[in-house]
Amino acid sequence: MVTRIVWQRLDVPGLEWAQIDRRADGSTLVGTAIVVQDQVIHRIEYSIELDASGRTRTAHVDAAAGDDAPLRIDLVADGHGRWECDGATVIDSPGCLDIDIGFSPLTNSLPIWRLGLEPGESRDIETAWLRFPGLDLIQGSQTYDRVGDRTWRYRSARFEALLEVDAEGLVTEYGRYWRAVGRGA
Repeated sequence: MVTRIVWQRLDVPGLEWAQIDRRADGSTLVGTAIVVQDQVIHRIEYSIELDASGRTRTAHVDAAAGDDAPLRIDLVADGHGRWECDGATVIDSPGCLDIDIGFSPLTNSLPIWRLGLEPGESRDIETAWLRFPGLDLIQGSQTYDRVGDRTWRYRSARFEALLEVDAEGLVTEYGRYWRAVGRGA
């Protein structure tokens, strides 16, 4: 099933468009975000491949910001916590199975889909976190609490946000930062 969604940024000017193709044998996610932060216009395009178990296998990001030279990041994951960029291992931790692209609410859906938690359940995970706006990659620790049928609490270090999802677990509202404003097949 192919789904297209548009989110509007709520705290700064910005939009993100994404197309999600979820299949039993794996999923493909592509998108583009335009965000204005600190008077700098950021354009970020990404593609992510998931395996049949929902683990990130590849993530490609092309970014341009202001007058800076364009940046391309190509990550390959083995599905067991080992992440490589340009052939070099950048993260190697068995629990690090998801990409978190820091500007996008879409990547918060990845652990929601993969974990399959019931209301009241919680799970600590590790992510390959591509932080925004610097686009540096670090190993991040996060917690996902399913607090209701369609509500999750996301926590990372000193940050916390409530996530609202649709019936398919796709984030439709991300705290006071993003809100879905259009969706279709």
